[in-house]
Amino acid sequence: MTDHPKPLMASRILRGATFACLGLVAAAAVLSIILWDADVYTARDKFEHLKIALFGEWSADNWCPPGRVSPECADLDDFETALEDASDFTFFKSAEIAGSELTVQTGIRFATARDVVAGKPASQWCYVSVPLDGISQQIELASKSADEPPVYAGLASLDASAVAGSGLSVDALTGLARSHCRFD
Repeated sequence: MTDHPKPLMASRILRGATFACLGLVAAAAVLSIILWDADVYTARDKFEHLKIALFGEWSADNWCPPGRVSPECADLDDFETALEDASDFTFFKSAEIAGSELTVQTGIRFATARDVVAGKPASQWCYVSVPLDGISQQIELASKSADEPPVYAGLASLDASAVAGSGLSVDALTGLARSHCRFD
């Protein structure tokens, strides 16, 4: 019996070249779909959306660079122009605590209008308001500065009377800090 290595090797090379060509054609087709528009910024947007779809998170840094003409960028420019002298923008999100009438509030502060547009907060904090003798007492659960990770408050020093009106224990409040503070 004789081996015929040359024809077998040639068929493998031919098969590999065929798959490589098919891969290049598919890549060219995808690239032509992405870059269909002549506008460079639109092509960049499509590429960024493809990255989001394939790999997850994407940062919107320089989303509207100088010179880009689009309705979204015009709206952002109008927003920044109208609020260029304003500072300290603060927004709140609420998360209800199941089984109680309490809510956890997460505050987010932006230093300038540009920071609001860029999504870069200066600081964030989270608290729960607990009724105590007809007065609402705020108990800070966590805080966060700029891009730093959250710092959860040490609630072990709270006495039982501080949380008596809430119907929650100190341990429950500690758990709420991690589950209800919205630092996203």
